[in-house]
Order: sequence, then C-alpha cells, then structure tokens
Amino acid sequence: MKIFALAAAMLLALGTRASATPSGRVVAVLPLAAADSNMPYGLLPTPSELAIMTARLSAGLRAKGVPLIVAGKVMPAVSAAGFDQATPTRACVVADCARRIGRSVHADAVVVGAVTRAMAVIWGTDFSVVDVRTGKLLGEMNVGYKGDVQAMERGEWDAGGCLARLIQNKKACAPDPGW
Repeated sequence: MKIFALAAAMLLALGTRASATPSGRVVAVLPLAAADSNMPYGLLPTPSELAIMTARLSAGLRAKGVPLIVAGKVMPAVSAAGFDQATPTRACVVADCARRIGRSVHADAVVVGAVTRAMAVIWGTDFSVVDVRTGKLLGEMNVGYKGDVQAMERGEWDAGGCLARLIQNKKACAPDPGW
C-alpha cells in the first residue's frame, strides 16, 4: 500500500511539473474586447466573433504548452469586476483591470487584447501580457490579417503561438507584416 501511495504521489508531482510552462506561469486569457476603429460606419466585431477569436487564441496558447485558467472561471470574474468585453467603453483592455481579474482567478499572468475590425475583411488585434504579481507588462504584440472568418481564426491561433513564446521566455516571433 505504501508503494502505491508513493507511486501516486510521484505521478501527481510529475503531472504538475509537466503542465507548467518553462516560466512557471499559469495564464488567464481575458475574453478579447471590441475596439472602436474611430472610422465612420466602422464595424465592431460581434460578440460571437470575439468568442471564436478568444477560443482560437486560447487554443494556440494551449497547443504551445501554456497552462490556462479555464474560461469558465475567467468570464464570470470579468463580469463581476463590472466589465463587458463586447462594449469598447466598458471593456477591460489595460494592465490595471487585467491584473485585478488575474488576482481573482489566481493567475500568474493575464493575456488581454482588443480587436479592431477596420472593414468587413480587415482585422487587427493588439495584445498585452501582464504579470499579475508586479503589474508590469511582460510584452505586447500587434497582429493584422485580411480575409474571411477562417483567416481571422487562423490569425488568432498563430497569435496564441507567438504569445506563448513571449510567456515562455523564448525567442519572439518575427514582427507581424500587417495586412
């Protein structure tokens, strides 16, 4: 029985280590926010587009080994703090509120982003990664893409992979050439 307990403890310890990033950070991804392009008749991303983009961003981070706080804990924390990511005037897109939400879900770092939809097929997302303990920005990234919904989804997946490199203290991705 002692051998079984020891083996179970070793597996638990190994499983815990295997889920951590090289930087040791557990990350919360805030739902991506709509950003106003300040263009006449500018389009805002819809709530469903923002949800899809956030899911693809999270999938890209996970695929590169970044342990994430489950969205089911993050979204209620955003709402409880009084933010609405679908509304540019009520969205959390800065370090201070991201840090507050990160603390409430016990994250080490938070990914926050704002999506601009310049035209029907031109998209851009500005990301920041915030260290919850210090409040400092670990890094920022801007990506742009042109195309249909599949291009948008692929763009957010790729962005997740590049943000994972930043979070894991690896060499950064090449700068985005834009649209």
